[in-house]
Amino acid sequence: MQQTPTPPVEGVGDSYSRPSPGQAAADAIPLLVDDTYHVFHLTTPPFTKHHPPRLRSTWSRLRSTDLVHWTRDAEPVLQPSDDPPAPDADGVWTGAAVLGPDGRMNIFYTGYNLHQQGGKQVILRAVARDRHGTAFDGGPATQIFIKEDDDGGAAGAARFEDIDFRDAFVFFHDQSSEYWMLVATRLRTGPHWTRGCIALLTSPDLEQWTVAPEPLYSPNDMFCPECPELFRLPDSSGKDRWYLVYSRFAAPNAGTVYRVADTPRGPFRIPRDGSHGRLDGRRWYAAKSCPKAGDPTRRVFFGWIGDRVDDEGKWLWGGDLGMPREVWADAEGNLRIDAAAEVRALFRETSVPLLSDALPETLVVSATGSTRTMFSELGLLAATTQEDALLIEFNIRTCDAHSFGMLLHADEDLRGHRLHFAPSHLDQRYNITLFTDLPCLDDFWADQYSLHVPRPVDGPELVRHENVKIDGAICVFLRGLLVEVFCGGRSISFRLPESIEVKGAIVAANDYDDPKKYLRA
Repeated sequence: MQQTPTPPVEGVGDSYSRPSPGQAAADAIPLLVDDTYHVFHLTTPPFTKHHPPRLRSTWSRLRSTDLVHWTRDAEPVLQPSDDPPAPDADGVWTGAAVLGPDGRMNIFYTGYNLHQQGGKQVILRAVARDRHGTAFDGGPATQIFIKEDDDGGAAGAARFEDIDFRDAFVFFHDQSSEYWMLVATRLRTGPHWTRGCIALLTSPDLEQWTVAPEPLYSPNDMFCPECPELFRLPDSSGKDRWYLVYSRFAAPNAGTVYRVADTPRGPFRIPRDGSHGRLDGRRWYAAKSCPKAGDPTRRVFFGWIGDRVDDEGKWLWGGDLGMPREVWADAEGNLRIDAAAEVRALFRETSVPLLSDALPETLVVSATGSTRTMFSELGLLAATTQEDALLIEFNIRTCDAHSFGMLLHADEDLRGHRLHFAPSHLDQRYNITLFTDLPCLDDFWADQYSLHVPRPVDGPELVRHENVKIDGAICVFLRGLLVEVFCGGRSISFRLPESIEVKGAIVAANDYDDPKKYLRA
């Protein structure tokens, strides 16, 4: 590892989303120190696409006191070692930042060496000279020390694989007066595809670690739970609950998910929140959080929305950081998510209303026995480049339609990704889905019309949230090709393809029982 003092340089807007046009941002590691948000994130080498070159990542850092204005360090905080045998020669991967007993910032990160045991991963530690991590001690980082058991072996560590032993999350556990470390790993035995688990290590001082006898979480339903974190949060009734958050790259319910428990050691339950514990979908990934400054009932999450190579039909690791989001717990203990209030205020201040002065405040769309589309007068307001930003915000006054929604980046044949709302109950609850723009045909029809369409791994439904109670405005943020939707405490994120010729945003209604639908802008 190479460490360099990192004087910040001013930068807002695009510099937040990614370090440069040719480099992607990946797994975020946020830490709140005093009133300053430190958001470390992994950065890909310039103009790389696939493993292994793209994953020889460095650590970058952003800082802010208001979640809107950000400064980016001029140099990486951590870099891979130039020494081929070093444990981090092929990448400095995800970890955690935490204040140590002496108040100094500590970084725990995953060292990756592709040429050791097929890609061995170890947890390394670097210590800063102060609490804000303005500079780190020089020299190579040290591998964490795991205490040996009475038989001379690392206690409990032998049950886990070497290839997946990564993504450390470290925090001080007040109740036991010790530091806890969560590690994403896999059991050595069991069905190959379902033995992913989260190991728990404890330490009195960040120096010496003991592996707990049993994994903290071992659900037997995934390959590896990436980027885990654990925190306590009061729900809206004042009851404290513990939330285990991690990301899963395998369906069903891929993306960043959460589990809830009454104690920090579980058992952790899948919430019945209509989304199976998903905060978003597959493309908002590796999201992690820190407390929100001045509000102990909320946390701020940071995740990334992946890049895509359209001509290869492949999603890449890393992309753009999604906008900061705040999360809180409702009375049932379910987590709810929204754009950070500061970001929403910024967009409202700088955006132009969707409806022009010539259009009424209330937009009525109705259809009988068919689907009707209506084009809004967006004109030059449509977001078509990476620098453009657009906020579409509306309320649902009443809905008698079978379904309604919005087309995003549609072409002349009305091909475009569809944000779809289907009422599920009488009390303003909806199933909300983002559909792909590609027509999903059976192979028979594809043969007949020579229309063999590549199918996204999720099928036509890219993100789906069920039984969402919409009790406020629906907000659609468009930043170039990135779409981020917030409604009813749920979010939907996606990167739209570059190949679709943009025509504008379309409001669509679909009904077969003499419907009427009203949107209040």
